[in-house]
Amino acid sequence: MVTTTPEKYAARLTELEALHHELETGKRPGDGAVVVGLLLEAAGDVLRRRAALNAKSANLNKPLGAIPELALRSWGDGVQVEELASRLKRAASQAVESALPDSVEDGEAMAQWAVQDLQARDRLESALVALEALAGTGRKDAAALVTRLRTAVGGVDKVCRAGVASLTALNGARRAEAALIDQEYRGQAWWYSERTGIDDDQLVKVLGGEVKGSMPSEFRSANSEVTRKRGRPVSFDDLLRFDLGLASPGEKEVIRLQADADPELKLSLAAMEAAEAAIAEETAGEVAVPQSAPVSIPVERSITPEIIEERAEFKVLLFRTKKAVQVVVQPHRLDRLAAAAVYRSDEPDRPFPSAPGDMGIHFDLGAPERLVGVLARIVVKLVDGQTHAFEARL
Repeated sequence: MVTTTPEKYAARLTELEALHHELETGKRPGDGAVVVGLLLEAAGDVLRRRAALNAKSANLNKPLGAIPELALRSWGDGVQVEELASRLKRAASQAVESALPDSVEDGEAMAQWAVQDLQARDRLESALVALEALAGTGRKDAAALVTRLRTAVGGVDKVCRAGVASLTALNGARRAEAALIDQEYRGQAWWYSERTGIDDDQLVKVLGGEVKGSMPSEFRSANSEVTRKRGRPVSFDDLLRFDLGLASPGEKEVIRLQADADPELKLSLAAMEAAEAAIAEETAGEVAVPQSAPVSIPVERSITPEIIEERAEFKVLLFRTKKAVQVVVQPHRLDRLAAAAVYRSDEPDRPFPSAPGDMGIHFDLGAPERLVGVLARIVVKLVDGQTHAFEARL
């Protein structure tokens, strides 16, 4: 089960400062909608957990006040409320599967997926609370936007809240989250706070006949639905996590079990294994680091890179400019790095060419307008055989 700690949200205070600086300097290309969304979520997380974080609302005035009107409008246009409804319904289904699993690993994987979907709803709630705070300063654009989004999200909540009984299978994680939310906001966060009593913890198992207990009359008609054999379709995101090596052991086992009954999924896994074998064979004995005079690779030094990952042996940077998106693998120790490769989710079988530069190993992934919604898979291999994989949204 995914656990929640205050430190997870305490880090939001530091993140707010960084996002505020990035928004004011305008170093990231584009209209700033991505930064605005991240800043609203971070500010809302703090606003809804002031008591737990010992934070003051006044400290959020400057970051929120720095949000440009155009970027705010662009962020609002990109909010996918319909997708949120799908995620909440999926979370309810996964929660039931986590309580009645075929194996312990299966149950753990389903619980993790369900909690991740609930977190998507909570992040949007935080953004809306921050937006309401911005509207309270007199920003008419923020007031109009929050009214529109609250209406749309209210319709989603009305439909999905009816299935909150299914979420009782996640009550441990839900209680931990709810405990951090201030009382004035806790009731609104029904996905965390509703039906979280200890008496509800075994509800799904009682309905499914796994344990003995009293079944409330209002839930008896749901018994046939709860006990129905379920199978969660494996999505592209699931396969990408599997291929990147980011899936948990439980998630991997669920995917492999479903592949036994799904020929297309089985072929996908076979293709991944073949691609990994080809990469290993291609990079065997190679060291993809600059060994001679570096080749000049155009990177605008005024652009602050996004740090995807930093370890003792290397750092992975993502540069976004108006003309190109580049990934740079920067070795800290040349004797530890064996090879690096980068793939795009729209061309998962084709590694992008690299070139040594003055910052490390450079991968040019193309123009930003062609990469909307695309993920990059970065694989770094060390000389001791360790392989690290990361993903980044381009």
